[in-house]
Amino acid sequence: MKHPFHLIDLVASGKVSSLLAGNYKTSFHGSGIEFAGIREYSLGDDTTSIDWKSTARTGKTYIKKYEEDRERKVLFVVDTGSNMRFGSGDKTKQETLKEVFSLLLFSSAQNNDPNGAWFFTDAIQKTCKIEKWMAHLQKIHTDFDTLLALSDRTKSSLGIIIETLCQKRIKNHLIFIFSDSLELPKESQFRSIAEQNDCIFIHIFDSFENTIEGEGEHIINQKKDIFIDSSDKKKREQYVRERGLELENFRHTITKLGGSYLALDESKNVYKELFLFFKKRQNNGL
Repeated sequence: MKHPFHLIDLVASGKVSSLLAGNYKTSFHGSGIEFAGIREYSLGDDTTSIDWKSTARTGKTYIKKYEEDRERKVLFVVDTGSNMRFGSGDKTKQETLKEVFSLLLFSSAQNNDPNGAWFFTDAIQKTCKIEKWMAHLQKIHTDFDTLLALSDRTKSSLGIIIETLCQKRIKNHLIFIFSDSLELPKESQFRSIAEQNDCIFIHIFDSFENTIEGEGEHIINQKKDIFIDSSDKKKREQYVRERGLELENFRHTITKLGGSYLALDESKNVYKELFLFFKKRQNNGL
């Protein structure tokens, strides 16, 4: 049996992994730091670390102790809904998804980062706990392939997954969310996730969805469930304009709430786009 990563360009993966190493936000409190208990205050200790509840309860001054967590945990949250099957040409959205997911999964493993995954449609379909080693990565990728091959997949619901992420109170993770959804998350929920983690949203599209260029008289606007005659220039221009505004609003919302954002479609060179994305983050000090 071929290794699940046999098609990955190892040179490209090495370059992406080098940018992944240390390339994550440290703006949220306790990034890379785990709470390790309390101890009695000593002269010279940082007063901002005082544990006021323990101090009030005991009558003695205590401070919180933290230890550096040297391992960066990576969680992949992956949309495997039926909506990912769409493709206007030779390459579907799920093939673009598979390419970027595989590259990031393998690259993070090269950094010796523990990895885990949630696969979702309108609910979480499968979870893979966070662990290390190549055998674990192979299991994640096998589960991913199995879910993509199912014939009875339903459309995905991004809102439910964001709500679940928020409820789990995950902290100090690098979280990749892959989806084609334009469903805006509840701002309070996404902000909470982004404040406690480095959250990167990777939007997967087919270029036809955004431009409706090419052959074919009609497409379905999935949000409004209507048909658009792509041969009608005015209607097509109106659709493209409205779609562009919707995309920009989604991107702006994600970044405003503290996340990072990258859009990919079948026309893009996935490695190049990832390299430029992480290089930009590195230059911005993230």
